[in-house]
Amino acid sequence: MREKLTIVIPTHERQRLLERRVLPNALASRGRILVIDSSAAPNTFAARHPDVDYVHCPGQNLTKKMQAPVLERVRTPYMLLNADDTLTNPRAVRLCLEFLEAHPDYSSAMGLDFQTGQGGEGLACPQFKRFPFAVDAERPGDRLLQNFLFFWSSYYAVQRTDMWRDIFSRCPQTLRNYYLFETYIVLMAAIHGKLAKLPLPFTLMEAGPSINDRDPRFHSSPFKLATDPRYGGEVQDVRQAVDAYLAERAGIPLEQARVFVDGALAMYWLQDKPVRTCADKLRREWQRLLDKTILRTRARARRAAARDEARVSRRCLLEQALDFVGPEGRADLDELLALIRAA
Repeated sequence: MREKLTIVIPTHERQRLLERRVLPNALASRGRILVIDSSAAPNTFAARHPDVDYVHCPGQNLTKKMQAPVLERVRTPYMLLNADDTLTNPRAVRLCLEFLEAHPDYSSAMGLDFQTGQGGEGLACPQFKRFPFAVDAERPGDRLLQNFLFFWSSYYAVQRTDMWRDIFSRCPQTLRNYYLFETYIVLMAAIHGKLAKLPLPFTLMEAGPSINDRDPRFHSSPFKLATDPRYGGEVQDVRQAVDAYLAERAGIPLEQARVFVDGALAMYWLQDKPVRTCADKLRREWQRLLDKTILRTRARARRAAARDEARVSRRCLLEQALDFVGPEGRADLDELLALIRAA
């Protein structure tokens, strides 16, 4: 496995999680480990570990801190990006790697992402409703539309390293927003090759605040990325880079590539916030006024019913996901939950 896979762990000010959870979990996959740490102080545990390649780059944002280490230090044919608050299932990593080796037309492979509450309490799998939608078209432009029709992030999949080299060698130097960077990765991955979704529990993440949410410059919804002037330059540079990559990979004119990219982004952004007419806005404001006044009791009952319905929906999705991954998958999840609870 060490000759085939490098697990790259970008981290920032999460020393305890890195030492007690993420690194022990990553080492169990038996791949090479590259930790890229932008924390103010270096992590001595990771820096001194004989099986960890450690890079300390204090204060650098995600895009900048990852670019040089990935291009210079990753020498295996496959790579897995592993968040510093997420545990990855070692069995799923191995099976995804085997799938990619057997299917050269696929660039990415992953399973289902599960979530748990603080301390490993409870379990959820909200993305299962999007799992059945394939990203396997032969033409790169068609794959873009497949991927963004029901958005699926391949950001943390097992992927071919040559894809990551393309991503970072073409990455706009102006790109700093974390969420736009993830969108850029997903766009480029769909162009590079097909995405396999395997019936496996792939990751488990404990609920908690994102470090990026503390800085409004890096936190934004997809719709805000599309409309807020602060991000206009970055969005335009990303579009141009992705347009050029699609034109090159698909062998189509740049103008045609631009249609595919703009269509994929439009579907993604409109899923976040559909377009509303002036009449829609007036009806919404009128309803809000009624809910705060003469229809207050009815509004409370409606909100309570909506919460109950959401809980039932989440429970049904979880049951379907657990049935889908089978007994072996449930055993994998139990091991990951035990690691969270022990730490």
